[in-house]
Amino acid sequence: MIPIARHSALRAVRSQLAPPAFNQSALARLLSTLAVLEQRDGKLQASSLSAIAAAQKLGGPVTAFVAGNGVKGTSAAEAAKIKGLDKVVAVDSEAYEKVRGRYR
Repeated sequence: MIPIARHSALRAVRSQLAPPAFNQSALARLLSTLAVLEQRDGKLQASSLSAIAAAQKLGGPVTAFVAGNGVKGTSAAEAAKIKGLDKVVAVDSEAYEKVRGRYR
């Protein structure tokens, strides 16, 4: 028997006999993904949809994060309608708005 094959066979048997190290909820937390969404004037940017699609390809639960002034009624509501997102975290604050080309 080739040593590599023997090592793989031993690993397979060991994984079946050993109890799982994590319960399902802990494993789900480890496999979750945070997608940071970009919005302008209350509308999600196309790059945000790409970020969500990439996060979904990784598998596991996907949480979206969007921040800005007045996002809870606009961008966050739009993100909540996207299939495949488990949660949308919205931070509504004027601190994210630009003032004369600069951030506060």
